[in-house]
Amino acid sequence: MDSKRCRILYVEKPSLVGGSVTGLYELVRGLDTSRYEPVVLFYGPNPYRERFQASDVPVFVLSERPPAPPSAGSQRDIAASLSRYGNWLAASYRTAKEVYVATRQDWPLARRVARLIKDEAIDLVHHNNSLVGNRPAVMAARWAGVPQVCHVRMLQTFSHFTKYLARYVDAFIYMSKAVEQSYCDLGIPASKGYVIYDPFDLEVFEQISHTDELRTEFGLADQDRLISNVGRLDWWKGHEYFLQAMAEVVQSQPNTKALIVGDPDSSHLSQAYCQRLQQLVTDLQLSDHVIFTGFRTDVPRIMAASDIVVHSASEPEPFGRVIVEAMAAGRPVIATAAGGPLDIIEDQVTGLLVPPKNAALMAKAIRQLLQNREQARMIGQRAQQVAKERFSVKQHVAAVQRIYQKIQGIPCDL
Repeated sequence: MDSKRCRILYVEKPSLVGGSVTGLYELVRGLDTSRYEPVVLFYGPNPYRERFQASDVPVFVLSERPPAPPSAGSQRDIAASLSRYGNWLAASYRTAKEVYVATRQDWPLARRVARLIKDEAIDLVHHNNSLVGNRPAVMAARWAGVPQVCHVRMLQTFSHFTKYLARYVDAFIYMSKAVEQSYCDLGIPASKGYVIYDPFDLEVFEQISHTDELRTEFGLADQDRLISNVGRLDWWKGHEYFLQAMAEVVQSQPNTKALIVGDPDSSHLSQAYCQRLQQLVTDLQLSDHVIFTGFRTDVPRIMAASDIVVHSASEPEPFGRVIVEAMAAGRPVIATAAGGPLDIIEDQVTGLLVPPKNAALMAKAIRQLLQNREQARMIGQRAQQVAKERFSVKQHVAAVQRIYQKIQGIPCDL
């Protein structure tokens, strides 16, 4: 790469609005445009397409049709069933599936992406989701002969073929230490990876001052204490443990109300999970205490109106954007102590950490903050300061650009 502006192709796979595309949008908006020229590629329709275009960023879409929802019987489920008849049969199935996906799906997509890289004179490819999810784009960058960065936002395992492709990635960006460790455990050289926390437009969460309308919308009385759980309704987000904790809390503090903010995706698994949660609310006699809000675009207002924010993931969370958003709003957070939250929260200082899948200790933590308002205020205040110091867009962009500079052969401190 020479002294001209470096033209970067950012590849985004998910079609839903989530942390990956939100973080990408903040990164692209903050780039030094005297040195870098962004181009965005979506695999399918994405609501952020118009936002990028409004910022004069060229956007390409591989398919205008949304992806089909995952079937009820996933590859993992089938392999698990076959393992009853011998591990070799399950392994044979996974290998056959791998070959099928590579030849019928990955390679055709890779050819299209490689052609785009050539046509648009791309100098560097930045995969925005994971190594597994961006295999076609990794192959395309290799074929096109351009360097590539893989931004990893998931805790996952991968196949021998995916591990083979990893050798062609010049640098990995991990969104937390937990994600970094998972890739190192899979054999990715530590020298290739850098932990860079996601960027946040922190001012959006600091500027909310009036929440009366939102409380009125949800029928909250002046004396009601509000606990919010914000995030996609997915089986590993642990909402059932949050509801069990709420059932304990309302016994001693009946003026406590909870918002479950978010929607399930269109998969059978997520839809069924949502139905189970709604039934659990009835079974636990929480109908007067829990409100399912669905997807909301006013999360900063919800954070500002909340007394406490709970992040209840039952499996290790790769990072936990909602945690930082609550901190930026000055709200005390209770989160499960696995994965990314361990990078974000100092227990009893900038939030409370509880073991995953432990409704009793989650309830105890909620009661602690409800009963000790001064402690809750101090935790929220310290958390807000830490959010400003560690999770700004400026810091994130500077760290990512240093990786670009290293790949370009420009001296920099990493």
